[in-house]
Amino acid sequence: MARKATVDRNLVLQFLKEGKTSQSIATQFGVSRQAIDLYRKEFFRTGLLQNNITPLPAAVPNPAPLTVSPAAPSKPLSSTLQPEDVSLDQMIELMIKAFDALKRIKELEAEAVKYRNEHDALVKQIELLEEREKKRKEQESRWLHAQNPGILTNR
Repeated sequence: MARKATVDRNLVLQFLKEGKTSQSIATQFGVSRQAIDLYRKEFFRTGLLQNNITPLPAAVPNPAPLTVSPAAPSKPLSSTLQPEDVSLDQMIELMIKAFDALKRIKELEAEAVKYRNEHDALVKQIELLEEREKKRKEQESRWLHAQNPGILTNR
């Protein structure tokens, strides 16, 4: 039977607040980086650790290709996001969020089907009410005409 490593949660929280990477904390405790990432996720969820991840810049659509003369030096676009602009911890947190979102797809699809069915039922109910209202107006018009044949009714 393998021995499980003991991890001091308070110490992990302190190291994370200091900005240490998951890998360096994991090495110190002799556990995997993923184990520390689970603690990090729990600390975010419970509010013990503030999400200090800076939002990524919005995706910039690719501009139309430019023709550049050979004499002009080519510069990379400063607005494009480079891998070195995102820290490893930010990438890990984004991956965790992406996997969490993927887990919810079936639940959200089921919810969408439920709402679609409710919408269809309500549309049918509205159509039925409109048909009843039309019949009621026709009956009222016929009754008024039967009571006073000289009255002109607008249909």
